[in-house]
Order: sequence, then C-alpha cells, then structure tokens
Amino acid sequence: MAGVRAVVVNPAGSVTGAGENILLRPHVPQLPLLARVDAVVCHAGHNTACEALWHGVPLVVAPIRDDQPIVAGQVTDAGAGVRLRFGRADARRIADAVDTVLDEASGHRAAARSVVRSFRAAGGSGAAADRLEALLTRCS
Repeated sequence: MAGVRAVVVNPAGSVTGAGENILLRPHVPQLPLLARVDAVVCHAGHNTACEALWHGVPLVVAPIRDDQPIVAGQVTDAGAGVRLRFGRADARRIADAVDTVLDEASGHRAAARSVVRSFRAAGGSGAAADRLEALLTRCS
C-alpha cells in the first residue's frame, strides 16, 4: 500500500494517532470526494455503496447489521468489491483488500464501471421517483 493516502471519516474522534498519509475529518463532502478517490472502505451502507458505485469506485465492505450484509453481497456479486468480516477486519486484512480492489487485474474497477453504466441506463433517482409515482397512481 505504498503511496496510498486515506481520508477517514471520524465523527466521534475515536481514531487517534493517524500517520501523515491519513486525513481524519469529522465529516466530508462525500459526493465531491467520491469523484476523486480510487477506492472506498465502508460498512456496506446502502447510500455509500450506491454513491461509490455511481462514481465507478470499487469498494471494500465490512457489513455489520441490518441491510448491510445484503448490500455487501450485491457489491461482491457484481464483482465491484471485496467483502471482509467486520469482526476480523484488522489493518492487514483491510490493506490487503484495498490492494486487491486497486489492482486493475482484479477486475473490481471494471466491474464498478459496469455498475455505473447500468445505474445511468436505469435513469437514476429521477426515473425511480417517476416509477414510484406511476405505481401510486395505479394503486389509487
């Protein structure tokens, strides 16, 4: 992971002693930042996963609960990321997973770009809203 720089969202200030290549922030402008990163490490929350994929960014996901295991499965089924077990996601495993998704030969970035194409072909949030409105109209 030589040369890797990281932005860590640290709202509670629980991460301390980060190295010079790690930027700790309580909050980040996620959408503009996603246009500038090469990979995302997260807990497979639906918003972060979809927003990363909308930008063609491969993921390392470590789901904790609720819908996160489902989203993590969708990411890995699409080939757009690597899944870790949250309780075992130590520094070495995370570093190895990041190396994997950054390696062009792994195909994760290409798969993430494929998801971008499918998201955009589906029409995005505007098309989803139109479909929901049409469904409500038919059900009324």
